[in-house]
Amino acid sequence: MLEIILIIIGFIFLIKGSDFLIDGAENIARKLKISEFVIGLTLVAIGTSLPELIVSIESVTKGHDNLLIGNILGSCIYNVLLILGIIIVIKPIKVENKPSGNILLLIISTLIVGIFANYKQQISKTEGILLLLIFIIFLLSAFSKKQKTKINLKGKSILKSMILIILGIILLKFGGEFVVDNSIKLAKKLNISESIIGLSVIALGTSLPELVTSIVAIKKETEDIAIGNIMGSNIFNLLLVLGTTSLIHPIKFANSYNGQLIFLIIISIVLYIFNLFNNKQEAGKLEGIILLITFIVYNAKFVIV
Repeated sequence: MLEIILIIIGFIFLIKGSDFLIDGAENIARKLKISEFVIGLTLVAIGTSLPELIVSIESVTKGHDNLLIGNILGSCIYNVLLILGIIIVIKPIKVENKPSGNILLLIISTLIVGIFANYKQQISKTEGILLLLIFIIFLLSAFSKKQKTKINLKGKSILKSMILIILGIILLKFGGEFVVDNSIKLAKKLNISESIIGLSVIALGTSLPELVTSIVAIKKETEDIAIGNIMGSNIFNLLLVLGTTSLIHPIKFANSYNGQLIFLIIISIVLYIFNLFNNKQEAGKLEGIILLITFIVYNAKFVIV
């Protein structure tokens, strides 16, 4: 019972830490007159991916690679099925006529991770550097996009923003430790493998910031930020998080995760095809319900296990 309480507290710390960090970074970006488009595509997506990054760093430094891989792949799958499904059910979203570059990059990133992971059953430091290079190219491409937006210069001072950022980092640090340490203890007590804990409980918990951020974005009628946040977060998980953690220590990869990799590629390809051939130019409740049903079926195996 104590472990469950501490895991919940850890998730709360992770969510609030991300919230503080995003708030502070976003305010500074606005003060520096960085476009709202770039803020949504980079700062918001990176900020909501911080729980995955912190949990992954905690996992790899303590030698729990299965927890790390399970968290990353599980979070990516949850983002596409659960979070995207929920926001589409809440409010139909417009689909661009041209294929989404973000979805295509997500497919490519997943394929690259799969190749690296299966080459020597690990993601080495060299491969981590290559993942980070791809991530940097993605960021540079995002910053090169010009989009006219209204910049609101009102808000907190730079000092208050810096305090929020520091507070956010502290909460993320302790939240990550609480989640990882107590999840490992819980897994041992219940005789459940770390991979299942990572793919289910931790993946769901670290995906909460994406869920909250996307729902808020939908309510504010900023659908592009919501969709960009989901796709961007997955790209950051695969490139930034895996790239960074593999630099700390090579990440061991078990063949059992190939099923999740293939599943992630399949649902990403389905999204890409839907975006390419959708005549309605809109994703509504029906599509959202299909995603949620797929999510339930995907998670049924954890209940069976």
